Amino acid sequence: METHRTPATSRWLHALVVGLGILVWLIPWAFLNRMEAWDHSSYFLVSLPMMVVACVIAGFHVPLHPWRWPLILFLVQMVTMLLLGGGPGNLFPLGLVALAIFCVPLALAAWVGAWWATRSQKKHAP
Repeated sequence: METHRTPATSRWLHALVVGLGILVWLIPWAFLNRMEAWDHSSYFLVSLPMMVVACVIAGFHVPLHPWRWPLILFLVQMVTMLLLGGGPGNLFPLGLVALAIFCVPLALAAWVGAWWATRSQKKHAP
């Protein structure tokens, strides 16, 4: 599946997904009185849809192991949350569960992107 994709494409997508994961947590924190990202409606109205679109695009362009894209977003947000919050608090386990739940639509989106890529490759195959 990934054989026609260049390593540069994969590296760029990894960098973009990491950057998006940082930004969707950092921007609300910076502009909304140091609130955690999900404490504001913009996380659900803007950030999650942006991450869904990013997962579809990443899954399409690098369809091998599409589960990596939501996993990267999950890990990057978790690390950003820990760094900005000064370490794990008493609600950290609940935060991990919440991030994992938020990754469900991201995982579905990445799988749709990968499915779309393989379907389009089969249509264009000789």
